[in-house]
Amino acid sequence: MNRLSIFLFLFMSSLILKCQFSINGTFIGLPAEKIMLVRTIGSKHTVIDSTRLNENGSFKFLLAQEMTSGAYQLFTESGITVDIILHQENIRFIAMHDGYDQQVQIVESKENMIYYSFINLKKRKLFKLDILSNVIDYYPKDDEFYQIAVERVMELRSEIHEQADELVNKNPTTLASHFIQLTNPVFAPIDLPEDLQKLYLKKHFFDHVNFNDTVLLFSHQLNAKLIQYLSLYQDQNSDKETFEANLLSGVDTLLQKASVNQTMYTYVMEFLIGGFEAIGFEKGLEHIAQHNQLDELCVNTEKLIELQHKIELIHQLAVGKKAPEFTAQDIEGNMIKLSAINEPRTLLFFWASWCPHCKEMIGELNDIYSDGNNEIQVIGISIDTSLTDLKKVISDYQINWPVIAELDGWEGKIADQYGLAATPTFFLLGKDKTILAKPTNKTELRKLFE
Repeated sequence: MNRLSIFLFLFMSSLILKCQFSINGTFIGLPAEKIMLVRTIGSKHTVIDSTRLNENGSFKFLLAQEMTSGAYQLFTESGITVDIILHQENIRFIAMHDGYDQQVQIVESKENMIYYSFINLKKRKLFKLDILSNVIDYYPKDDEFYQIAVERVMELRSEIHEQADELVNKNPTTLASHFIQLTNPVFAPIDLPEDLQKLYLKKHFFDHVNFNDTVLLFSHQLNAKLIQYLSLYQDQNSDKETFEANLLSGVDTLLQKASVNQTMYTYVMEFLIGGFEAIGFEKGLEHIAQHNQLDELCVNTEKLIELQHKIELIHQLAVGKKAPEFTAQDIEGNMIKLSAINEPRTLLFFWASWCPHCKEMIGELNDIYSDGNNEIQVIGISIDTSLTDLKKVISDYQINWPVIAELDGWEGKIADQYGLAATPTFFLLGKDKTILAKPTNKTELRKLFE
């Protein structure tokens, strides 16, 4: 190799290195196992890269310069997570986990040093506040120590807020400042009764959140904030109907706050829809479909069009609507046309051979479809891509009801018609193929056939 070639090789190598950033981490005491770099997008987690820890618990990721800045997470196989902020700089950290607590020490990265200076302080203060809360709740209020505890609680709360304000004011141009503001907690006045404290938190929960701040999008911190807010509407003493009504009022408040920014509004909408689909909260989906401001948004983005299509599907697949027609062959070669099924009821079961919850349901479905039961027709619609895997489960579980397999995964035509977002998913249809119910678990399924 001549000198010019060597020079060009070294020059190009240096350019490549300059166009990369790295994440170097060490998990003290953790054995060699898989670690993933993950980004939260709506209600889903996207794996960006993965590798294995070495024998010392260390790893390294090389990231391209054009890597999107923002909040990410590192997940280990054993369930340990570390939050990081990526913003065109190298990151180096040491994590210590003892089974009860985790400490993260940032060695390199201005963004993460700022962020963790708040996170670590907040964790320590909240731990103390948690202990003192028992004193505040149960200690005699006329005792001198009670007043000392109240004063200490107020000091700890102030220390958290002061630290957040100081870091944000000193580092206004950092990404860390956005996430510090987002995770800065709101506290209810100590002297309020428990029920009024909850009302106070519902009203002031987002006092530190700027819904115009799109830096917060695609972060698990924002998702966690939304979930924490909706959890304020949980009440173990209320019946299901009351709980759902209260929760939906929280959904309305959340969407109203997010409506100041179109991008934020569509993100929150997508997050809520994805979450409600995952838990089978049909009333929540129908409520969002009926009460939203998508038609009032100005910019017709791809995401908006996608959401509008989703909302239309929710309308079309609501209980009382006609189920979408389809014609397809089952894996035995028999042609199945939905409208031609003559049984009084039809149960559509969207599933996959790799889905553990689906397998739990198969025994229940086999009982429903037992010999002599001519009142119900079960139709399995698989989203598998491997016919071999599907046939093995059919054989192992002795499935004798028809199974349709388009072998296109989530992109199958029928799966798309029915807006499939999770497995297992059920649609119970009447003789005229009107949707009667959409059970989400064994208990609901059993009740429909009692």
